[in-house]
Amino acid sequence: MVDIVTDGNRCLGIIARDSQGQYRAIQADETILASGGVGGLYDHSTNFPHLTGDALAIAMRHGVELEHIDYVQIHPTSLYSKKPGRSFLISESVRGEGAKLRGKDGQRFANKVLPRDLMTAEIRKQMKKDDRPFVWLDMTVLGEDVIKHHFPHIYERCLEDGIDATKDWVPVTPAQHYFMGGIHVDKYSQTTMDHLYAVGETSCNGVHGRNRLASNSLLESLVFGKRAAQHIVEGDKQPKQIVSEADFAKACAPSEAFLRSHEATLADEYRRHVLGEMERERECDEQRNHEIAG
Repeated sequence: MVDIVTDGNRCLGIIARDSQGQYRAIQADETILASGGVGGLYDHSTNFPHLTGDALAIAMRHGVELEHIDYVQIHPTSLYSKKPGRSFLISESVRGEGAKLRGKDGQRFANKVLPRDLMTAEIRKQMKKDDRPFVWLDMTVLGEDVIKHHFPHIYERCLEDGIDATKDWVPVTPAQHYFMGGIHVDKYSQTTMDHLYAVGETSCNGVHGRNRLASNSLLESLVFGKRAAQHIVEGDKQPKQIVSEADFAKACAPSEAFLRSHEATLADEYRRHVLGEMERERECDEQRNHEIAG
């Protein structure tokens, strides 16, 4: 999907680009945006690189309301690697079991088990001090038996990068993990545009707040996805406004003209618009917090 087709505040379908690079207009009575989060906007993310928040940029272009798009959860410890693709998450339970974070000098820092945002801040502060893109996670203190039996997947994944966690310190760095903000939706996953829904990380339905709880991602995807489907089914029982092929073609024209004129730069433009809006929202939040603090 590269754009939605609209008539006023009504969504009539989408424009997609196929594997040959050809644009295809697809008419639909109801459209659901389920295009994931924003991991691809970050150098390190546990999500797939192609998830760059395009639906957010498209929503902004058509005046669909967004909410809290600066609410991005960063996991403090992912395996540092120069390989492309998803970052591998090193569970916080490793530190809960007793593993230690160490700086370039080998000294321990951030001794407490802190919330993710605070731990991330501590690690970034240490990375800046050390002038390097990672810190060390010392799992050797857990012992070989605990590492291999409690954390076998982590042990095996580190071996793939030539790291034996029973003997070597593991390089870790913060990585984008989950997107709590998104396109504003109601309890039925409806956006502020008629006949347009959003579910999963693409949406913001208010179940998270600034820092998500793990199980809430299931709530956001499964429960609100089901509600969207049920609401569409119920809507099918109501009389519908028929859109003719000619009217749909007319509605497609502005989007098609936009896509043709921005084809070479579209991905970069979408990325720039999303990052710009995230930064603007972050600055507004900081200003509000400063005013509240007096």
